[in-house]
Amino acid sequence: MSFGVVFFLLFAVLAIGAAVRVVLCHRIFHGAMWLIVSFFGVAAVYMLLESPFLAGLQLFIYIGGVAVLTVIAIMVTKRVMATNKRTLNDPISAGVVALALFGVMVWMILSLPLPMVPSVPVTEGGLELLGAALVDPRGFLLPFEVVSVMMLVVLVASLYLGRER
Repeated sequence: MSFGVVFFLLFAVLAIGAAVRVVLCHRIFHGAMWLIVSFFGVAAVYMLLESPFLAGLQLFIYIGGVAVLTVIAIMVTKRVMATNKRTLNDPISAGVVALALFGVMVWMILSLPLPMVPSVPVTEGGLELLGAALVDPRGFLLPFEVVSVMMLVVLVASLYLGRER
């Protein structure tokens, strides 16, 4: 077995194990930390699959945006951080629901007819075209900026709602 395969399996087990810990954690802050570890494992798997663009998206959007926003929202709500009570999640029922959803997903994937050739031809310089489309005023610049402003509004609103009165 080559080093690439060993690292792939190592990071895949890390991502899956951390995702299981997210579900089984009794404290929400620890769950958010395990979520960051899981996102990092997925980004490492993308890098090993030679897809640095998806790895960068995973790092910037999920770890840099979603996970950090979740941690900040948890930390500004002192009631959640101060109590030592268990949360209301039930690991057994969450596992059953996750396993059922995974079974449905596998069944749907296996029931789809797979084409032998890609439906969209892979062109040289596709990543550069995507980058240009993201910053082109006639492309995706407006939706990209709207999402950025919406994330900022959510962060400010969470800080406003979480402040002490």
